[in-house]
Amino acid sequence: LGYPVSQAADIAVFKADLVPVGDDQIPHIELARKIVRRFNELYRPVLVEPKALVGDVPRLVGIDGKAKMSKSLGNAVFLLDTPEQVNEKIYNAITDPARIRKTDPGHPEICTVYGYHTVFNADESGEIEVSCRKGQTGCVGCKKRLAAKINELLAPMHERRSKFLNKPGLIEDILMEGTARARSVARETMSEVREAIGINYFA
Repeated sequence: LGYPVSQAADIAVFKADLVPVGDDQIPHIELARKIVRRFNELYRPVLVEPKALVGDVPRLVGIDGKAKMSKSLGNAVFLLDTPEQVNEKIYNAITDPARIRKTDPGHPEICTVYGYHTVFNADESGEIEVSCRKGQTGCVGCKKRLAAKINELLAPMHERRSKFLNKPGLIEDILMEGTARARSVARETMSEVREAIGINYFA
């Protein structure tokens, strides 16, 4: 219980209304909501009840087709992967095990690569599904299209990262500025909390 309560404090002190989380963290956000609600009922409305912000795709299956993408399991594509690394990982990703030849009808619903297409290449996923089921698109071609899309998505991130790396002090400056702003917000919130409780001795 210690960690979820600590997490609730981190959320509440900044009066966060939306908290981006994975679906496995929703219970922690619900606990934070209960704590905030109870505080506001006992004293006065000082804190903000946060809501969980979960993406359309809360988790991705690993490239091995098992569990979710995970660094520890070695089945993930990382944001820092080079195009060559992305290509290698996607080319080795699990597809339809029942499909032996390119002309065999595929089953996209059980194909890991097609699942990624629905996320990273949504505009073309419908056409890919149809051609796969008809045996018109092979797994190799399907993987190449996916790898190209992922690399296209990652390219601007790599470009921005390189700009930061070329300015060594910039990241530290951003962190220091953010820390100062966060401390200011936290101090103000804690002042309001102490006043609401009636223990604002340092006012």
